[in-house]
Amino acid sequence: MRLSALATVVVGLVSLVACKSEPAGEGEACTKKQDCGAGLSCLDNTCVRLDAEASAATPSGYCATVAAMAGAWTFDTTVVGAEDLASRGINGHYEMTVVVDNCAASINLVKTGYDAVKYSDKKIQTSEAALAESQQIAHAAEATVSLKGKPTHTMTFVVRDGQLFGHWQSTGDEWTRAGMWGFLRGVAQGQDLANVTDFTAQPCEVACLTQCDVVRRRADATLNEPALAACMTACGGEVPIVGCGAPEPLPEELLIAVSGPAKSLADLCTQAGAERLATDGIKPGAVELVCDRKPPVNGKPAARSLAKSALGGSFKAAQLVQIGYSDVGYAGHLVLALETEAGWFWTESLLDLSVSGVGGIDVSTSSLVLRPRELLAAVGREVVAEIAMKITDSDLALNEVATDTQKYIVVCATGSPPTCMRMISTYASQRTVIDDEGSNPKPHPNLRSERGELYLAFLPGDRLSISTPAAAPAADRELSGIYAWPG
Repeated sequence: MRLSALATVVVGLVSLVACKSEPAGEGEACTKKQDCGAGLSCLDNTCVRLDAEASAATPSGYCATVAAMAGAWTFDTTVVGAEDLASRGINGHYEMTVVVDNCAASINLVKTGYDAVKYSDKKIQTSEAALAESQQIAHAAEATVSLKGKPTHTMTFVVRDGQLFGHWQSTGDEWTRAGMWGFLRGVAQGQDLANVTDFTAQPCEVACLTQCDVVRRRADATLNEPALAACMTACGGEVPIVGCGAPEPLPEELLIAVSGPAKSLADLCTQAGAERLATDGIKPGAVELVCDRKPPVNGKPAARSLAKSALGGSFKAAQLVQIGYSDVGYAGHLVLALETEAGWFWTESLLDLSVSGVGGIDVSTSSLVLRPRELLAAVGREVVAEIAMKITDSDLALNEVATDTQKYIVVCATGSPPTCMRMISTYASQRTVIDDEGSNPKPHPNLRSERGELYLAFLPGDRLSISTPAAAPAADRELSGIYAWPG
């Protein structure tokens, strides 16, 4: 009896050991986690694979992003927004090596040049930085790099189908100086570099940040945060939202009337001069018309023109001219002349210099810049004119002088007629005492000082963003918005 009982116990122990050596599979019965196989948990007496454990072997989210970034990359950045339009469309060239340890990653970044400029070995800029999860795009990787010994750029990276995409902005002192931001695109080192300017290739989240002008408008407290959130949320759905809602029509006060066409530039001068005489109430032939193709800048003649080769097939030519007539002290009006296949067109007065020399007033042009820029979806480049002026009004009787400086941005898009807009980008106005030691003892209640700035950015999809600093005057803040232009 004792031997039989002992045998039964031994068999039972062997059976128990055998059961323990074969853990239960998914869906089989269990009483505790140890009863189940690897990667399984015991839930409601059944071995199941929990989501967290199922994904442990395959990185997801941010860890998957840095895992996909491991290795060497070549990428370009393109400028969308900046302090002024001079930087719009400039492409920076970079090389990056990403080292990944589990879910921790760091980068070594090298800037090799921009556009057609290739840095010499002495000018190449480098930076090392740690990657962290982005606060702007879910699961994206982000790094702040110091290419000049202090923070210069914050870059956000995502990987799609083996390509690198993302969003970037200047930061720190570089943001104060240049205010640049835009998007990026790259490929694994050794592959042909993708076209960074093809914005349609960018992931939805990058498109939201770009078309909402997030960097500038958030800095100025003009960003529509709910609309941005809706755009980002819609990226996971079947119908993504484009930007921060439907753009508004450009305010009427920013549109510039365009006349024409004329058969030639000489014919334009004749027609524009006749318009000026009619506006000033002067009979034709009473004065000699003047068309100055070298309008003065700081008192010196300065030709400002663009040829067809610079305009990429949009316009045939563009030139700033000063229209007026012969009269003592009269300077005329500055207009922009534009040649298309249909002929020559001209804008209404961009700058009125006619009052200079009258009653102690002096009006002068301190800067004239004419440049081509790719701002819109239309073929070719747009014409951008930047005009700086200074008005001085001296009142010797009151011992006061008023000084106003303004900088205008004028942009014209091709068409028949062309479409043009104008906006003041910076201004300063002050009225001060001419001579503090003057003999006039009267008080000066009209003294003043003010200044302001507005930021203009052309976003993908022919959207124009105007933003102003949070402390800007109410009249400036009213202009803030995202507009459809030119159509």
